Amino acid sequence: MPRLFHIAPDKRLKAMDIHDNSTGRRPRKILGRVNASIWFPFSRRTFFVIFSYIALASLILSCAAGSSALYDSDYPLTKEIARAKSSPLKINIPQGWVAAEDNENNLIDLWLIREDYSATLNFIPVNLDSAAAKEIGEDEINGLLKLSKSFRKISSKSALKFMNQEIFELNGKKIGAYEYLNNSGTVIRVAVFKTGKKYYELSAVPKKPGDQKELYSVQNSVLSSIE
Repeated sequence: MPRLFHIAPDKRLKAMDIHDNSTGRRPRKILGRVNASIWFPFSRRTFFVIFSYIALASLILSCAAGSSALYDSDYPLTKEIARAKSSPLKINIPQGWVAAEDNENNLIDLWLIREDYSATLNFIPVNLDSAAAKEIGEDEINGLLKLSKSFRKISSKSALKFMNQEIFELNGKKIGAYEYLNNSGTVIRVAVFKTGKKYYELSAVPKKPGDQKELYSVQNSVLSSIE
């Protein structure tokens, strides 16, 4: 018959007799804890195997939690589709936003504007030469993050403060993001990703400083609509 043992955190191990009535053998002594409230009807080896599986599952769950984004992606989207000019990229327009048909410098491939003009979402293609493509290497998202931040450092007239860098997944797509404080004191969040064979930045740009959690939630929700 299997050994019976139980656990009491505040008492020492003691020997207990178990008599096997089926064979008439003399009682055996095993180690157990004196606490009749919790009994485990399996061997110590089985107990430690189960405990190991629980520990492994906890480790896997803690690693998986690291892939979640800092901001929600549950902002409501409309069924209206906006398409990029230079690629098959398409997204669902969020509620309270409109897609702009054109822009002055033509750098923006897809441009969304909040109806009250308080913020914009700018999809900008990242075109790489052979040297930049080699620098990115196989770890594309980390490479894009480094390249994007380096470009902003070069373009800025003063030192930039970067914060909240993260890598996460939305709708099966791997995305990198970071925030930076620009020269006017506004925090801008930039997301980088790959769709098809093309790389993109999606910048969430508020008109005024302040709490931008909702704007970043809109940004993640739009990203989640990319197929």
